[in-house]
Amino acid sequence: MPFDPTVPATNAEATSLMFRQQFQALHQDIQARATVVQMVNADNAVLQQTSANSNNVEPLDFSADENYNPAQLQAIIDAYNTLVNALRR
Repeated sequence: MPFDPTVPATNAEATSLMFRQQFQALHQDIQARATVVQMVNADNAVLQQTSANSNNVEPLDFSADENYNPAQLQAIIDAYNTLVNALRR
């Protein structure tokens, strides 16, 4: 029997069976809910995976040129966009 918040009705005769059923239903409901520890563990598991989102983004393999280099700037823009897209997953 699921928990029924309308039991006992106003001015109804209270019986031990009725209270026992209500308490058992509440107990089952509480046991079925996630505990704080379970929620923290689930959050930690998800957070450990988020760092892996950027593992496929390779570091840049060049140093900055002394002069403006359009190809180098485009490589930086491409790497930045790849990183941002990886972190948004």
